[in-house]
Amino acid sequence: MAENNKKTTYSLGIVLLGVLMGLLVGLMFGPKLRPNRIVQVQGNRASLLVSQILDLVDRAYVDKVDYDSVSERMINAMLSSLDPHSGYMSAKETKSNDEMMGGHFDGVGILLHQHSDTVFASYITPHSPAAAAGIQPGDRILKVDTTWVSGHGISDISQVVNLIRGPRNSVVTLGILRGSSRKIQYVKLRRNVIPQHSISVATMLDKTTGYIYIAHFSGTTGQEFHSALVQLNHEGMEHLVLDLRNNPGGSLEAAIEVADELLPKGDLIVYTQGQHYRREKVNASSGGLFEEGRLTVLMNAFSASGSEVVAGALQDNDRGTIVGRRSFGKGLVQQQFGITDGSSIRLTVARYYSPSGRCIQRPYEKGSDDYYMNFLNRVMMDYESADSVMKAEYDDTTQVFYTKKGRKVYGGGGIQPDVVLPYLKDTNLIYYNSLLNKNVFDEMAMNEVVSHYPELMKRYPTADAFVKGYTVDEAMAQRLYAFGEKKGVKRHAGCISRYGNEMRSRLKAAIAMSLYGDEAYYRIVLPYDTELKQAIHAVAK
Repeated sequence: MAENNKKTTYSLGIVLLGVLMGLLVGLMFGPKLRPNRIVQVQGNRASLLVSQILDLVDRAYVDKVDYDSVSERMINAMLSSLDPHSGYMSAKETKSNDEMMGGHFDGVGILLHQHSDTVFASYITPHSPAAAAGIQPGDRILKVDTTWVSGHGISDISQVVNLIRGPRNSVVTLGILRGSSRKIQYVKLRRNVIPQHSISVATMLDKTTGYIYIAHFSGTTGQEFHSALVQLNHEGMEHLVLDLRNNPGGSLEAAIEVADELLPKGDLIVYTQGQHYRREKVNASSGGLFEEGRLTVLMNAFSASGSEVVAGALQDNDRGTIVGRRSFGKGLVQQQFGITDGSSIRLTVARYYSPSGRCIQRPYEKGSDDYYMNFLNRVMMDYESADSVMKAEYDDTTQVFYTKKGRKVYGGGGIQPDVVLPYLKDTNLIYYNSLLNKNVFDEMAMNEVVSHYPELMKRYPTADAFVKGYTVDEAMAQRLYAFGEKKGVKRHAGCISRYGNEMRSRLKAAIAMSLYGDEAYYRIVLPYDTELKQAIHAVAK
């Protein structure tokens, strides 16, 4: 591979690593302890030392000091020195984390998209306050209450999200522009509970193969998974593909509930143990909805935590086939301890172990920076290496364990798949990936929605009608490539020839996402998912 391609790969790895670190909340179990359960250290040497240092800074430091910020950084540094997954969360971060873990948040139900200095409504949650008020995909949001948010230099869309979200039953006023109108409409919305689904899609790939993609594990995942299995069983599912790629984890209870649906009564799912937490085993109960059918689990290097609990339980009980690449390797369990100001500490209190006795956690003794860089280097090695090196990467025989049927499985960090899928290497894909990285598909899709929303909804009133009937024709494809050139992505004939259909599909899916949501998006892109095809083919052999 050429040097410039290596740089592109490494840069992409950095971005992906940053995303993972931002999402990797880890396994959490509760209930949360009350604030008075936080350990009091007043009077001991550590407390006295910190007090003396802060006093010295207060009396002698050259500039004014923001002690709240300093204290937070100090606490974070202390906790991160223990392990890579313990840490401090501000009150705002705690609220956001609780919302994700709970599977809902308080808001109005608008997914936002930012293009240049303009904020658009990208998708409207059905039955939400925004839907009830008639907000449409493609509406430009100019003001939130008295704050201008479009055309006024707001570079981070999270700022707009924070303005729109708020306590349940409170009111927010949005100033919007629709279509070619130059007159601002003001819409008052009363905030309410908005579901945050963890299962992005549950659908049949063919007459007998069902597919479920779990994006993360939250308080609603178990019920979502149960409902998805009911639906797919009714449609004739005999083979389930459970997709855990890029799933960073979440609730331990949710991961257990998913595994419980797939394992027969009595099978060990996971056990946890820590210095102050005695060993606790969790076994499958009766009544799982898919305990006997064929099962394939897709994973990759960014599958972590709860994903690894599920995959480890299934692999060690010889229930299904794990396909993909070795997972992240996070086997630490955190518990959230609340503090009186609304902030919290996420503290590692135990390790989890798969049924065969494997601790999936990778070593972290050399510190967090080394921990994450070693992971990134492993991902890059997987991508760059020859098959022989990849084989050595996955055939780690230093820690041998045995499944229920006596198959060898290996420790050392992460879940090693039963079937390894190599990365797809094709220099033609550089052009495709550049279009993705420049948001060309999403921005062009938003332009189409803004310009043609009424016509699109009239012609395709349902997601099913759109998926079956909408076509990105050659003229529209040419506009896509021209739009890419305006964004600095030079047209590449080889990629267009080889992956033109995939790129048209990706544009169609982006439009569908704004109009109908995740389910429609995945129904369109899944037929072009190379890894998914490889997984089904590998298991069918």
